[in-house]
Amino acid sequence: MSYSVSSASPVRDGWICTWLSSSQPASGEAFPFPSDIAVIDGGQTLRQSLRISLGGQKLRLIFSNRYGAQPMVIGESHISVPDLCGALAVTFNGQAGATIPAGGTLCSDEIPLDIPSLSVITLRTYLPEPIPVDTFHWDARHISLLEPGNRAVREEAGDGQRISSRLLVESVQVQPGSACRALVVIGDSMVDGNGVEMDTYGRWTDFLAERLVADNIAVVNAGQSGSRLLKDGVGIASLSRFERDVLQQPGVTGCIVQVGLNDIGLAGTALDPDSPVPAATVLINGYRQLLKRAREYNIRMTGVTLVPLRGAGEYGIERFYQPEKEVVRQAVNHWMRTSGEFDAVIDSDLLVRDPECMSRLGAHYDVGDHLHLNLEGHLRVARSVPLAVIRAD
Repeated sequence: MSYSVSSASPVRDGWICTWLSSSQPASGEAFPFPSDIAVIDGGQTLRQSLRISLGGQKLRLIFSNRYGAQPMVIGESHISVPDLCGALAVTFNGQAGATIPAGGTLCSDEIPLDIPSLSVITLRTYLPEPIPVDTFHWDARHISLLEPGNRAVREEAGDGQRISSRLLVESVQVQPGSACRALVVIGDSMVDGNGVEMDTYGRWTDFLAERLVADNIAVVNAGQSGSRLLKDGVGIASLSRFERDVLQQPGVTGCIVQVGLNDIGLAGTALDPDSPVPAATVLINGYRQLLKRAREYNIRMTGVTLVPLRGAGEYGIERFYQPEKEVVRQAVNHWMRTSGEFDAVIDSDLLVRDPECMSRLGAHYDVGDHLHLNLEGHLRVARSVPLAVIRAD
């Protein structure tokens, strides 16, 4: 399907993206790990929950088979929203089921539903035929269930196989009742929420969404754990997916970029043994490419400084931290802070680093792996975000 392009003006009558699960391939060079996804051999129902940002008067869902080599047949789907609706049918051209084309996406019919902001939607999709899982979102931070039989209408969860990845559904769009904007946050596991407690809304983007609801701003999480700025590997590079995940999403007027740490840290490790550590100038050129493309769509761009590569101990990948890598990180952060090329900067490094040692993550904000943030760290970042991320005033 095609989406409307973004503009600097708030959306008044059209559609706006309110939730996103950035699609990635489940195998190959862009995902070198076992996906650990249960076999879908047909006659099963996939039950998954998600929380939207802004609400609206109508909604529609986009299903993804972007990396599939063959069409994917889905049966009936229903959604439910606590205290609002039970089993509400999701249709496609008036039909209960549909086929998602190989390498493509499928948009549902619009659903007339006055859905409040921050609503939790439970989606149940019956899968009548075996399907290969070629497209997914690895680090969903929410558990889905693959249940036997057709349970699409049934609101109560049954016994099923637990899945920690996101399948099928890629985004939710709403038609707002007043002027609204969307702010996409693209990046790596710092955005995706690695380390955040499962089945909670504890990422800094979740807290930011709660904060900006009153300003009619949807906060859309386009993180991919392991993602880099410049190249694929344990995720799709932000440069490669910027068009899809930011520019093509309806209603976007602002973007926050938090990526680059894996470009530095993964170089020369077992996950990318042949890659040299990129020079700061190489990474800066990558950011400038994003800035140039965003300007063409009048999208405000906010950079996030790179947090320390280590804490009191080392992150669990050998050679992720090296002194020469720290030099690159510091140079990139200095450019972000002083160049004025981004419209705004969130100094995440300054917020969460150890005040006694700037190359280390502060213990108070360390989730325990010496790289990712705990709840206090996510809250601190969310509270620091200026409204300049979305508007000049």
